[in-house]
Order: sequence, then structure tokens, then C-alpha cells
Amino acid sequence: MAGFYTGSDLGDKTFYGFRLDADNGNLDIEIINDGTPVALPQESAVDKNDYKQWVWTRDTLRFQWGPNGHLQVVFL
Repeated sequence: MAGFYTGSDLGDKTFYGFRLDADNGNLDIEIINDGTPVALPQESAVDKNDYKQWVWTRDTLRFQWGPNGHLQVVFL
């Protein structure tokens, strides 16, 4: 099934991290699939530049705006 993974091996997956810039409202999507380390937010500290949401997947994701103005994720 596309998009669903139950294992714990993330080395061959692509990371999609979502950051919201509180100063200007921009949503940035960071894509990492080259082995670069990923720093996830810590529960003990809040940083406005932390990822708000993230996902690892073997699928390629495409993002587009829907007709009602909502961000849509499409599995390729």
C-alpha cells in the first residue's frame, strides 16, 4: 500500500519535514534523501524553527493546491 510503512528502517526512505515561519506565515517543506542527519524537535525545548510535522516514506510525494485552497499531498 502506498504511503504506509510499519518497519523501523528509515535509511532508504525520504524525509519530508514541514516548517512554518511564524514571522511571515510561509510553509517550507524540506526534503532529505541523501543521508543528511535529521534533527527532530525535542519535547523539553520549543524552537519556532522546529519541524511542525514530518513523515518518512518510500513514495515520492507531490504537493499541490486544491480547488478550495487547501494543500494536497499526492503519492506518485
